[in-house]
Amino acid sequence: MAWEDASSMSRLFKLRRNAIFVAGLVAVFIVAASSVPWSPEQPRAAADLQVTVQQFGQYIDEWSEPEGYFDSDNFISNETSYLHVVDDLHRRVKAGGIYLGVGPDQNFSYIVHTHPMLAVITDIRRQNMLEHLLFKSLFAMAKSRVEYLSLLFSRQTPGFEPGGSFQDLLDTIRAAKTDEALFQKNLGTIKTALNKYNLRLSSDDYAKIEYVYRTFWEENLDLRFSSIGRGNASMYPSFEEMLLETDRQGRQQNYLSSEDSFQWLKKFEAENRVIPIVGDFAGPHAFKAVADFLKSNGLRLSTFYTSNVEFYLFGRPAWTRYVANLRALPLAEDSIFIRSYFPTYGRPHPLNMPGHRSTSFVNPIVAFLADYDARQIRSYWDVVKPRD
Repeated sequence: MAWEDASSMSRLFKLRRNAIFVAGLVAVFIVAASSVPWSPEQPRAAADLQVTVQQFGQYIDEWSEPEGYFDSDNFISNETSYLHVVDDLHRRVKAGGIYLGVGPDQNFSYIVHTHPMLAVITDIRRQNMLEHLLFKSLFAMAKSRVEYLSLLFSRQTPGFEPGGSFQDLLDTIRAAKTDEALFQKNLGTIKTALNKYNLRLSSDDYAKIEYVYRTFWEENLDLRFSSIGRGNASMYPSFEEMLLETDRQGRQQNYLSSEDSFQWLKKFEAENRVIPIVGDFAGPHAFKAVADFLKSNGLRLSTFYTSNVEFYLFGRPAWTRYVANLRALPLAEDSIFIRSYFPTYGRPHPLNMPGHRSTSFVNPIVAFLADYDARQIRSYWDVVKPRD
């Protein structure tokens, strides 16, 4: 998520919040789970928590809060370093936990590499929630990653040899035929697919879903992040470049880089385990609603992907509210952040890899809160500096 170049804005979060009371969270029967280290051999998407179609829509409604503002559509991320944490995730995150994230589809790569029981994606922009509903529909419609990418860009599904490389697959998708009629046909199927979830979507919501989908169709793999009104898309990597990024060892680890990862995530989505909501990190409702749900079901947060949202909260009244929301979440001793840092702050990060503006890294949450309580968080650098 590219939040790093908006420092000229005099006020990033102009929020109007209404106090919202939780109407009641549905208790879900939990079968005792064994938390085992992440393993590529695990055949099941997740275990022990069932989310029905009705509950999926209900949780989105009950956990969300009124949207706020940030100056980007944020169709895709610009954090080219996002896969540099994969080895740390395999080493530190146990399968079967709870994942909390922000932003668009970079979350999917983190989800396939942590194998949580449930993933909640929260973002201050309602459009981000709608984009995830679009993704959910496409996962349901596609039988393979070839079909998924064809649907995402509204292209005719091409023939593709199973042994071809990821680059070969993207080249094939880029060259596939398309027209307005195919786009409209796919859009209609997406809207029909969304109807099954009994979501409270307005005509404006459906218009935004079409806007997001049309943007993917028109810009194809050349789609880039950009900030609204600043014409800075050329600064950022294309979607194709983001998909082809690697981990620190040079291995392709995106959720679409292998059929196995795609199929695992498709099953995870089909089980309604990715719940996108509208929520501000420092808001009055969303984090507390998720925390209440987790506590009532004996669940603990394992992974929290914050992107660089904390940069925009630190030093403002929202920072204290954010920390209080974080503290409300049920944590384990090994709960971690996935954070992203940009050198906008003014100093390089020691974990940065050459060729990347962003630095992605893992920090322990409990140690951060201990430093906060000890008044050791005096600057934003104290937030993002390396910790064991």
